[in-house]
Amino acid sequence: MEKARTPKTRLDRDAWLAGALDMLRELGVDGIRVETLATRLGVTKGSFYWHFRDRQDLLGSLPAFWAERQTGPVLAAGTAVAGGPVDRLRAVAEFLGREDPDRYDNAMRAWAQFDAGVAGTVREIDQRRLAFATEQFRAAGLSVEEAATRARLFYFYDVGGQIVGDVPAAEAERRRRSLRRVELLTGDL
Repeated sequence: MEKARTPKTRLDRDAWLAGALDMLRELGVDGIRVETLATRLGVTKGSFYWHFRDRQDLLGSLPAFWAERQTGPVLAAGTAVAGGPVDRLRAVAEFLGREDPDRYDNAMRAWAQFDAGVAGTVREIDQRRLAFATEQFRAAGLSVEEAATRARLFYFYDVGGQIVGDVPAAEAERRRRSLRRVELLTGDL
């Protein structure tokens, strides 16, 4: 009778993509290598090939993964709130301060500079995020123009903070700043 084998560790597709997203943030797209990623994740390269044809398949899947993982939960945090539009903006700000999902945005934007497909994904995400914020300011009673302006201020604050490296490491300070931004933009509503 044959001895039962202990299954080898095999990561799911999302674990590989999350690891690749971290490498993108740290090393840029050229730094993402299958063997290095496997080593970081503590598995063999064989596990990789259960989920991806090759490195290009991994890279091709990364923008959609980023979009889903970094934007979906943020918008869900806002829409899950039972209160009004200011409450929804506050919930988004709270989530951003707590989770810092925008920490990958710079890497995606840098990659988008020379990859049209990635640039398209980044544009779509910018539009989704801005549309959500604009919708909240409109629901709070602002004109189309004023809502769009405040939405840009709300959103570009996060983008700008990431670009210039002005995002505190401490969660409490990130949350304080995020909530203060909501206060400044909604204090008259």
